[in-house]
Amino acid sequence: MIRAQVVGATGYGGVGIVELLLRHPEVEITSLMGKQDVGQPLSSYFPHLQGFCDRVVEESDPERIGEGVDVVICSTPDRVGMQYAKRVLERGAALIDFSGDFRFRDPQVYAAYARFHPKTAGLPHAAPDLLAQATYGLPELFREQIREARLVGNPGCFAVAAILGLAPVVKEHLVELSSIVCDGKTGISGAGKKPSALHHFPERNENVAAYRIAQHQHSVEMEEVLSLLAGERVSLTFVPHLIPVTRGIICTIYATLRQQVKIETLQDLYTRFYAGSPFVRMRPPGSCAGLKSVIGSNFCDISLTVDDRNGRLVIVSWIDNLVKGQAGSALQNLNVMFGFPEEMGLDRPGFYP
Repeated sequence: MIRAQVVGATGYGGVGIVELLLRHPEVEITSLMGKQDVGQPLSSYFPHLQGFCDRVVEESDPERIGEGVDVVICSTPDRVGMQYAKRVLERGAALIDFSGDFRFRDPQVYAAYARFHPKTAGLPHAAPDLLAQATYGLPELFREQIREARLVGNPGCFAVAAILGLAPVVKEHLVELSSIVCDGKTGISGAGKKPSALHHFPERNENVAAYRIAQHQHSVEMEEVLSLLAGERVSLTFVPHLIPVTRGIICTIYATLRQQVKIETLQDLYTRFYAGSPFVRMRPPGSCAGLKSVIGSNFCDISLTVDDRNGRLVIVSWIDNLVKGQAGSALQNLNVMFGFPEEMGLDRPGFYP
């Protein structure tokens, strides 16, 4: 039985991984830690967990993080996991970090990412010597590396949808690598649990707004991973939007085709590319079932359309930002790291409507 410690247990990501681990037959939650909402059972903050997880949330203590467990899952903001990582690894535990702290092996790429994030701009990485040990936690692309890893940086939610949507055609160089435009839309839960005026109900209800236009930190990891796949520089324009739903991400991606390609050829390419990936589902060309087809699940659904008139490929990919975009990817990574079936604890549909 794998012993798991969740740090940041009272945030949306923390409670999300707890919900999933409770269904996992090979993992036991042995410790919950947090900075806020501590000293009471987790179920007192999230009543739906009463009788399922009544473990008390303890104040995060650096001396206890990684102690007596096999894996630490840090559902914490940027710059928190990097403070704990060395101690966790020295104690023989693995670390899965939800933030951007360990998504990049190169300190310079991390610095480019940090520049776009309001809370990290200009700050150097606190554990640069560990970056070379880190693995980007997207099993669909890096399954073998994750299997050998002890330090995994969970991908950003927008990045999951965009990278999975683009990976096959980028790897095969079927699109112009400087022509990509990604329009992303996300539910409000992507901003986390902490209240703010921007996410106040009257501000967000019946409202759609673009933000961090062409300056969002997830664009850095999108370009980094896609460039690795392509073997050359990939540049894209990414514009995220807030939409008045609780959860879910949908990315509509546009790229110029290098040559005329039939939709059947592209559909076959994607089907073969993701043949061993149980959580990527190809939808019929030109269709989009919408967020409700994935909410509550670990699936990424993808639909393709060829705009013959303009020589352009249109890709639509959508996920639940709190599952495949966060806690679900973390559990998928845990399964790969510890040799469990990839679907264990995740093989379920979402909830509808």
